[in-house]
Amino acid sequence: MATAIRIEALPARLGDCLLVECPREGTRPWRMLVDGGPPDTWPRLEARLQALADPAIDVSVVTHIDSDHIGGFIPFVLSPHARDVGDFWFNGARHLVPAGKMRSTAQGDTVVSALTGATPGLRAAPLPWNVAFGGGPVRCPDPPDAGRTGTPLPVIEVPGGPRLTILSPTPTRLRVLGRKWNEVEEELHRGPELGVAPPMAPPPLGDLEDLLPGPTTRDPSAPNGSSIAFLLEHRGASAVLSGDAFGNVLALSLAMLAVERGSENVPVDLVKLPHHGSVNNVLAALVQAAPARHYLVSTNGDTFNHPDDAALARVVLGAPRGAELWFNYRTPRTQRWAEPALQARYGFTAHLPAAGADDEHTGDGEHGIVVELPERT
Repeated sequence: MATAIRIEALPARLGDCLLVECPREGTRPWRMLVDGGPPDTWPRLEARLQALADPAIDVSVVTHIDSDHIGGFIPFVLSPHARDVGDFWFNGARHLVPAGKMRSTAQGDTVVSALTGATPGLRAAPLPWNVAFGGGPVRCPDPPDAGRTGTPLPVIEVPGGPRLTILSPTPTRLRVLGRKWNEVEEELHRGPELGVAPPMAPPPLGDLEDLLPGPTTRDPSAPNGSSIAFLLEHRGASAVLSGDAFGNVLALSLAMLAVERGSENVPVDLVKLPHHGSVNNVLAALVQAAPARHYLVSTNGDTFNHPDDAALARVVLGAPRGAELWFNYRTPRTQRWAEPALQARYGFTAHLPAAGADDEHTGDGEHGIVVELPERT
């Protein structure tokens, strides 16, 4: 069966770096890059781009300004590869509604300077920035009040290519980031170096029901709340690419979309779990709003020990039976989910990168993983 959507989760340590392709008739695939991982992901990303027969990228997305998403994107946008991009999606300071005077983040400033052509010694001409949105912010509407009809979610239709429906952020989440922008800037400058803490040794897995948490503490991060997320659909296949978006925002947007489509929920083929499988973002409401066959996790567990067991238990117990987990790293934490007895007991399958051999592009033994979603008639 022909592939409709190909998603490659590159090895980006604790971050995200996704290369997405959708085949088209008589021409190269439509291609999207979602985030660049932390700064040390760039050599892997550069090698992967250089291995492409045609380096053109139709859309490059910076979901939000956290270093494990934007750090490796900065050398990309400063490189010659940036000229092969049709449109950059990124919400900078100009797209927020601040309360008072704002300072920009250093990383955000670097991306903005490259996009606007203001980087000294690099290029004078600007790059295409949020062109699909008329130069305005990439965002979806706030959910409607009870009993009211909401504004339809923004949809980008690519001729001969995919359909993209924006699920996050909302204007409210962008305003929150605007109010906290100075605080975020200070945290980025004084925060710990990403990846300095090795993953903790995980406990063995037993009854998944015992892992389900009580009331969950919602993610407090303003940058995560501003994360760009969307539903990608092509030739009958579909994927939710979530960045680090809030689980409740995703669930509410998907509920709005279900109403628009006259359905109970929005079944999809794949969900990239938000915030690397954090229990504060992978909510039961999200699993119910977009029941999927495949769930993708992008992290090696550095620093924050993601994915959380409770989050994966929510997925396995709440998703349709036969769900498949995909991990872009083979670690002690992820390998436990591939135990045959656990999979047989709960009716799911786990996929891990191959062990041992060097990656064909990086030569470092870190593979990432590829999920291919077939066409549906």
